[in-house]
Amino acid sequence: MAQQSSAGDVSGGGSPAGRSADRPAPEAMPPPRLSVTVQPREDLYAMLDAVAARDVPDKILISAAAGTGKTVLVADWLARETAAREIAWLVLGPADNDAEELRRRVVGLWERLSSAGRPTVLVLDDAHEVRDDVALGVLASLVDSAPAHSTVVVACRRTPDLPFSRYALDGTLTWIGWEELALGRPEATAIVEEYGHSLGESDLDALLELTRGWAAPLRLAAIRLSNHTDPSGAIADLVRYPQRISEYVVAETLDALPEYLLRFIEATSIVEFFDADLAEQLDEASVDRVASDREKFGVPVVRCSPDAAGVRYGWHPLIRAHARAGIRDRDPQRVARLHRTAARWFLEAREPLVALEHLVALGDEAAIDELALLHGLTVVFDGRTEELWNLLGARYADLPAVRYLRALAAVEQNCPDAARAFLAAPDSASTSGGAASAATAFAAALSVEIAVIGGSAMPKDALAAFEECGRSGSADLDCYVALQHSVARMFLGAPASSERLLREALSLGDVGAHPRLILRTLARLSILSGVTGDLTTMSLRAGHALEYAAAHGLTDRIDAFQCAAAVCMDTYVRSEQLPDDSPVHALALTSPRRTRPDGTSAPVSGGHAEVAFALLQARRTVRPTTAEADAVSRALIGLLSRGPQAGLSNTLVTPAMAVVLDAGRTNTAAQVIEKAADAFGEIPDVVVARAMVELHVGRTGAAGELLATVRDRPLHPALAVRAWLLDAVVANREHRSDDASVALSRALELAEPARIVMPFLDCAADAAELLAALPPGGEHTHEFVVHVRAKLLDANAGRNPGLTRTEKVVLGELATGRQLREIARELHVSLNTVRTHTRNLYRKLDVASRAEAVETATRRGLL
Repeated sequence: MAQQSSAGDVSGGGSPAGRSADRPAPEAMPPPRLSVTVQPREDLYAMLDAVAARDVPDKILISAAAGTGKTVLVADWLARETAAREIAWLVLGPADNDAEELRRRVVGLWERLSSAGRPTVLVLDDAHEVRDDVALGVLASLVDSAPAHSTVVVACRRTPDLPFSRYALDGTLTWIGWEELALGRPEATAIVEEYGHSLGESDLDALLELTRGWAAPLRLAAIRLSNHTDPSGAIADLVRYPQRISEYVVAETLDALPEYLLRFIEATSIVEFFDADLAEQLDEASVDRVASDREKFGVPVVRCSPDAAGVRYGWHPLIRAHARAGIRDRDPQRVARLHRTAARWFLEAREPLVALEHLVALGDEAAIDELALLHGLTVVFDGRTEELWNLLGARYADLPAVRYLRALAAVEQNCPDAARAFLAAPDSASTSGGAASAATAFAAALSVEIAVIGGSAMPKDALAAFEECGRSGSADLDCYVALQHSVARMFLGAPASSERLLREALSLGDVGAHPRLILRTLARLSILSGVTGDLTTMSLRAGHALEYAAAHGLTDRIDAFQCAAAVCMDTYVRSEQLPDDSPVHALALTSPRRTRPDGTSAPVSGGHAEVAFALLQARRTVRPTTAEADAVSRALIGLLSRGPQAGLSNTLVTPAMAVVLDAGRTNTAAQVIEKAADAFGEIPDVVVARAMVELHVGRTGAAGELLATVRDRPLHPALAVRAWLLDAVVANREHRSDDASVALSRALELAEPARIVMPFLDCAADAAELLAALPPGGEHTHEFVVHVRAKLLDANAGRNPGLTRTEKVVLGELATGRQLREIARELHVSLNTVRTHTRNLYRKLDVASRAEAVETATRRGLL
């Protein structure tokens, strides 16, 4: 950056080059020589030029703390001025509080300055030194009597009692404060380089964050850096002990303040930012009065606008550091009271991490443990765990509530082993008092969620803990406990009480429970409906939860993926297709993976959603490819290996088996079944899956024997439909037509309420033949039978256009090239029967010849 030394631009007589140096006004001086290299401030120069060019007498007030560059700015601006002007620089001091002496200095000043007939600039430097009312009246008269084409520049650390409000109202005042004077990144870089150093981006950011462009401390920091070989370390030291570069300028600011204002600054320096309400909690001074006098005395402030919190204010970091150090040394008990007050306020403002900072500053372990217990969930669900661990450090890592929060964070990352380790660690301290009950409930809730994601048995002792512990008063903790209590009830076979608890958890959203918890509650309501077999409600609830996730920016959370999976499974069992622009479809196709601590990866969506998404993808094609079937089997085996949950994970076994068998992966199917048996034992889902394999390889009798053991047991609706339909297939293949009709009618009756269709499509040929022979009657409606037949006959819905088993046999014979008469002899049927089956084949395949039929059947994978 171009730099300029004003000293080189000042003539030997003391006036700037190109200025009139004859007959300077008595008691006034030319602009001072500058001994430092000046960083050009083109934006401010342009503003000053525009003011000085006006015809009316203008005033420029430059009010800011010591060392902010007021004198340097004006002197360098005047040194750069190219227009011919008369310039006078009047430095005011304590002696100028003598009104008569001041009047003697300025009498006739304007006449002498304007005698040359050129525009004039009068600089009143250090104007804050004048406090006497009469002397201030002399200065006001001097400013008010300024002629046209003149500019008065008032530079001060504290704004003197001149009629600046009147000047502002009449449009002749321009104000420059510390924020306008603050140096930016280019100027800071140039100053550091002036002293032989070059800083990286992060170091420069730290330096600017500390100094906020305050010129004198910034230059002092650059000088200190020139004596260090480790700039990063030197800057870190300055951040910790900034007094080394700011003691003089900050003392000049604070020492001039009235006692009440200094006390207010010290009290509010405990916090980084404050608003009027917090300020009133910390100090008794009038906030309105402070705001007015703060500006008058030139104390620099910074502003921030945190989300939904309005505008907050904070003292300049250097001011704050000095004020905090002062109050700590003088009154440590007051500091402790202020920290507790700030902690309470930030908790009420739902900013627990900031509240925790104040308790850590106190070193109060009991208060830290209680805050972490009652409010730490908010921090975890906000995704700010790294900030939390860094704040607590090793000193507080073994507090019970901190370990619970680490377990919760591990659960959020779908790492049950890590969560279990944190939860099982021995206590180095015990939560006491009224929080002990809440700690017990939190630990029980964590044990339930670890069991769910880790596939371990549901801890039955958790129910006793839930029943014994009352509400904690923390909306987030109470919601989490109620949520996990409901989950325990769900998987222990008490769906009604589970539903009640979930509704209680949902109601806590009205009193401030975290949106993350509300989403999880909505997701659990959907899962509960699925577990109890109410697939329609499951899908409706999942859709509502996804809308909530989208509205709150939570679509990347595992609960959103689980709800998308619920919609997928409902779509799957009804044999529908999601549109390509569906948000559910987008989640299914973009599910990312995360890396575990051991280097392996797992889906962010969780194992259940991964299986559901793979099933959806496999059924979007005419026939699942080998790759798609393998993706389904890998996802299911991974889920069964990592930690399946009985009552939920097992519902995915038979849908996955249908895809794997449809792709001809019989060996893979056997592996999946053994994995499921290891996880659950010979539950009905595993038995039906074994029957599916037996039917696939032609062992009808074995399949029937397996189905007979589970067919009449209470089953999940989708599994019951599949079991009864397979039983009908077995009976039909064994030529027990009455038994086949009864079993098919039962399957249709169970399928109709939720419009379950996919089991019929998974054995389309047999289902088509069964439906063709179905006698009238039964508990199902004719409309639903037509609906199932339409799905079977829909040529675009799958590879099998509703061919019966006999028609598939005739199709295979047609592909051999034999004549129809030969085919009839081979099948031991009449020629007319073969012709009838052939005509039906042509109609269903939408072809007109044998050649077209063979070609179409080959393309669809029927041969």
